[in-house]
Amino acid sequence: MWSLVALTLFFMIAAILLSFIPKGLGKKILFPIAFVFVSIILFFTSFLIGRWEGMGLGAVSVSLFVASIIALPAIVLLNKKENQ
Repeated sequence: MWSLVALTLFFMIAAILLSFIPKGLGKKILFPIAFVFVSIILFFTSFLIGRWEGMGLGAVSVSLFVASIIALPAIVLLNKKENQ
């Protein structure tokens, strides 16, 4: 359980840090959106793999999805604070 929390925090911090690279809000939002698409692809791939490996891949994809959903408003708020 704690490993999934740590993995979610890692993905969230990575998405927020990667969003500092480009200029403009439109480009900053692309990283969490890309993470969402990657998590969806991993989730459907986990069904094809099956067994314990597929279940682990599904857990990682859910962790990535949750992290990107949490990181998106954080990036918007940080961008508003940066522009003030």
